[in-house]
Amino acid sequence: MTRPVVPAYLLLIAVWSTTALAIKWGVTGLSFSLALMLRFVLAALLALGIQHWRRQSLPFDRAHLRAYTIAGVATSLSMLCSFWAAQYMASGLIAVLYGLAPLATGFYASLWLGSSMRRSELLAIAVSLLGLALIFGQNLNLAPSGLPSMLALILGMALQSGAAVLLKRYASTQSAMAVNTGALLICAFLTTLFWLISGATMPAQIPTKALLAILYLASIGSVLAFGLYYWLIRECRPISVALISLITPATSLWLGSWLNHEVLHPRELYGTALIMLGLLIHCLQRKN
Repeated sequence: MTRPVVPAYLLLIAVWSTTALAIKWGVTGLSFSLALMLRFVLAALLALGIQHWRRQSLPFDRAHLRAYTIAGVATSLSMLCSFWAAQYMASGLIAVLYGLAPLATGFYASLWLGSSMRRSELLAIAVSLLGLALIFGQNLNLAPSGLPSMLALILGMALQSGAAVLLKRYASTQSAMAVNTGALLICAFLTTLFWLISGATMPAQIPTKALLAILYLASIGSVLAFGLYYWLIRECRPISVALISLITPATSLWLGSWLNHEVLHPRELYGTALIMLGLLIHCLQRKN
């Protein structure tokens, strides 16, 4: 990785490590569809405000519209799949399935970009997946009723991975802020439509904790994090960005231990060490 990329990479890891806890607090006293809609509507308004403050208009040429559509539709559907499945699936299984993103991204990249996976990348993925399996292996008990949820999670992961590769192909020269703003507008529209279809009602009062969590998800988790995400996709190989999904489950685990006083077992410590080793193997290759 080049030097300017490293801080953005680490910051995105830090933000994505906190989103699971923020989502959990965000749905406290709210339906998941309403919380998701509020997140993206507020994020879209904030992104538009930043564009206006920077005196930059949002491009609506064909190339930008294609990038907005790819990012917005994929993010909306991926988040809907994840939020719906989270009602029925253990968080450990969700982390494991999203940890498969590098494999899906490598497949899409080889299919659409003609980019073969390097041996060091395969080794990094294998070591990190072993760490994920070690951490969350005790949660991998699937009941028959969990199959639709598992398929929804795989679909969400595949959509996000595919969109990353398509954006590398079609949005490699476009402003990350513009792509993020356009994508958030589409996310706001689609999640609002889903909320209306779901029939969930607006409560008379939103709990303070939920409101603060949604504000965090809208500003830091969407405007900042997705802006960094699209910029990293432009600057790095898609699989390099996808490896973040291998790191954040371990960091989320430590965050839960710190904030929720959860006990860390030896297998979780060993698994975290393996994930960090996988990241180290990947970072030792200097080319992107």
